[in-house]
Amino acid sequence: MKNSKTNNEISFRFCRLDKLQAFTLEREILGSSREEQVENNDYVVRVPLTDNNFDDINDYYVRQRIEIDACDILVSAIASADSNVIEIPVIVNRMLKYIDCKLTFSFSIV
Repeated sequence: MKNSKTNNEISFRFCRLDKLQAFTLEREILGSSREEQVENNDYVVRVPLTDNNFDDINDYYVRQRIEIDACDILVSAIASADSNVIEIPVIVNRMLKYIDCKLTFSFSIV
């Protein structure tokens, strides 16, 4: 969702993948990006939560048998100083019906 006062980015994150899982996921779902967590020897992969990626995320989650505490939905919002309301897109609620993971929020004011 974008408007003149806020810019939101919604991502589904797989937070504790091994190297093979991370590289496979990055190739399977368009727009995915991985980040190595050196201290834990694992990877975090962010996937844009969109209608196009919805089924791919769910399929990967089930196929890889990901633990529920090893993923989340990240809502990153950048807002102007006079903005006090951030609308969360319906796709977040839809995803929570399939994968009832935690929500993580990142909020910045510019």
